[in-house]
Amino acid sequence: MKPGVKDVIRLFIYSSLLVVLFSFSDWTGKEIKVACVGDSITYGARLEDRDKDSYPARLQALLGEGYSVENFGVGGCTLIRKGIPTVWNELAKIKESNPEIIVISLGTNDTCGMGTCGDRKCWEYKDEFEIDYRDLVDELSKLPSKPQIFLCAPSPMVLETPGLSSERIAGLTVRKPRLQELIGMTKRVASEKNLGFIDLNEPLDHRPELFTENDGVHPNKKGYNAIAELVRQKLSD
Repeated sequence: MKPGVKDVIRLFIYSSLLVVLFSFSDWTGKEIKVACVGDSITYGARLEDRDKDSYPARLQALLGEGYSVENFGVGGCTLIRKGIPTVWNELAKIKESNPEIIVISLGTNDTCGMGTCGDRKCWEYKDEFEIDYRDLVDELSKLPSKPQIFLCAPSPMVLETPGLSSERIAGLTVRKPRLQELIGMTKRVASEKNLGFIDLNEPLDHRPELFTENDGVHPNKKGYNAIAELVRQKLSD
């Protein structure tokens, strides 16, 4: 074999190795996309700076480099298809993101209805909650990224929060046991589909210091940070 041919072969092999090494570097340096799907509590309602203090923003800070956390929270969002607005209207955006991890926290607004939350009708369709949850999980599981999906027990309604009006207390008193019923359904779906489950409810219940005064549903800055920490712990596990 002529020396010139050997040189060409060596150059080819060396170049091929470089391509493989750089490709591997790009792959290992790829950010893991985390999609936080939910309602106003995911969005970051009642905060002065939701871009900094919402739970997805705090989760990004906790996870650090290597992760890209996206906030798909929509105020008033329901899981039930017949709700307005509903997570089903956001499905295209979530699919376009093609995340590797999806954290879903829904159910708070699905407790509205039958005289609570004005003229909203959600609880009237509570029997469809579990069915719609299964369908949502099935849709998201089809993504090319083959995402790891976590279902959350939504954060609690804290009646001990200072400044709650008698009307607010009455409404939350009705809705709180409804939320527990939906959490039971959420656990069943997570178990049946072999998904991760994150309890944001019990750890935050009866802790008014974590919730916005005169509200009792939306966390304050400390509360949103607590949610982010609970999610981070589960993702780390």
